[in-house]
Amino acid sequence: MIDDAIGDAVGEIAGAVIQHTGGLVVDVVTAGIFSASTARFFHGVGRRAIAAATFGTVRIPSSLRIVPRGAHARPRRSDWLALWAGVAIWIALFAAICIPLGIMLWG
Repeated sequence: MIDDAIGDAVGEIAGAVIQHTGGLVVDVVTAGIFSASTARFFHGVGRRAIAAATFGTVRIPSSLRIVPRGAHARPRRSDWLALWAGVAIWIALFAAICIPLGIMLWG
């Protein structure tokens, strides 16, 4: 009877720890994905790729522009294009490397 109570308590504690740890992992990953530095990185990749693909004829301004204090940044269409181009390039690069590597390793 006492052993059952101890087992139940340990099970509840372990479940709570796993639940809170899982929530923390999700929060950290979400904060990392949607942080300003991550968006700035993908924006930079996209704008450099667009400039290279168009041989420098299309130049998108840097994401390091200064926004006056108290004002909100107003992204332009070109900013969104560079951001999504950067994300698409990283997904394509990841797939181009990982899919053949996975096929080679796990056949």
